[in-house]
Amino acid sequence: MRILLVHNRYQQKGGEDAVALSEKNLLARNGEEVELLEVDNDNIVNFRGKLAASLSVFYSARGVDLLNDAIAKFMPDVVHIHNWFPTLSPGIFWACKKKKIPVVHTLHNYRLLCASPSLFRDGVVCEDCIGTTLRIPGVLHGCYRGSRTGTAIATAGMLAHWKAGTWRQAVDRFIALSNFAKMKLIEGGLPAAKIVVKPNFLDYDPGFRPGGLGYFAFVGRLAEQKGISILLKCWRECPDLPLLRIVGSGPLEGSVRELSESLHNVEYLGPRNAEEVRQIMGGAEALLCPSLGYEGMPLVVIEAMAVGTPVIASRLGSYVEMIAHGKSGMLFDIDDPQALPACIRQVLRDQMLAGMREEARKGFESRYTGQANFAMLRKIYEDAIYEHVNSGAFVS
Repeated sequence: MRILLVHNRYQQKGGEDAVALSEKNLLARNGEEVELLEVDNDNIVNFRGKLAASLSVFYSARGVDLLNDAIAKFMPDVVHIHNWFPTLSPGIFWACKKKKIPVVHTLHNYRLLCASPSLFRDGVVCEDCIGTTLRIPGVLHGCYRGSRTGTAIATAGMLAHWKAGTWRQAVDRFIALSNFAKMKLIEGGLPAAKIVVKPNFLDYDPGFRPGGLGYFAFVGRLAEQKGISILLKCWRECPDLPLLRIVGSGPLEGSVRELSESLHNVEYLGPRNAEEVRQIMGGAEALLCPSLGYEGMPLVVIEAMAVGTPVIASRLGSYVEMIAHGKSGMLFDIDDPQALPACIRQVLRDQMLAGMREEARKGFESRYTGQANFAMLRKIYEDAIYEHVNSGAFVS
């Protein structure tokens, strides 16, 4: 099978970029012919760049030309689009349809439903635009890069594609990363029959590690949505808690560094390379993910499970599906300020962590390996090709 992967890289490399590359490598290792059309949005550096990005939601001639050139050279059986925003534009979906090529689209976030693809605003989950006709709340709050003008243009472009039927007529299969995400996407108007759930994965196996070094770990972007402030508050108010080791960088780095210098049980390690991160997670009692908003499917959680490290996370979004509460990790209510420290004390008091390590590893082996993912991905492509040929199977 000949598969053309399409991805618009982010300015700050993240999980979506890693997933697109991992899928390319996975497919190639399993004997598929695969090419990756990759572009960037590095030109979004000022108001003019933001405006151009907003306008591209309507149509990008350059993006469509790039796709047409790639199709002409590679002649794919199926096109798998990860991120099209903003350089490529939804025009690429219609370009594929015009050439009668089946399309699969992975939805890593909620961009089709809201100008804020994370459904997060002012420190909390926000679903104000889901199900609305004009998505006025997002415009009023400037949910695209803090600009009301940019948000209004991007929203108008997205609504134009909903009205034109882009998502119902020009995509054969959507991939949602979790059942939670699938239900949100259906609530937002996507046809349920076209959405299949396929989680992220690791294209390597770091191997089980014994852990038990007495500390807890946070690995990720030091930003509000990741709940780093919740974590800092917890350790500041609970001096009896074990050592917390924090890995990453981001806008709240100053606060993290300041606290780590003032508390005996917080250590800020800054950004680390991939192997160092695996060693830190592998030695931890548990990985902490106190996110305030919905996450797609964090690779850091899958990496923790792969090395056998339990995950303690907020009871939100995909975490509920990834973590078996009381078995492979723990879930806590983010709205309760006492919930996280109580959860940590419980697992230590009841000596639950050793048993959780085995369950976490089993969870990785059963759901998040490359072998399992390739089988799912191959079936998705086959179904998309079949449904494209027999397009009458879907009713709008």
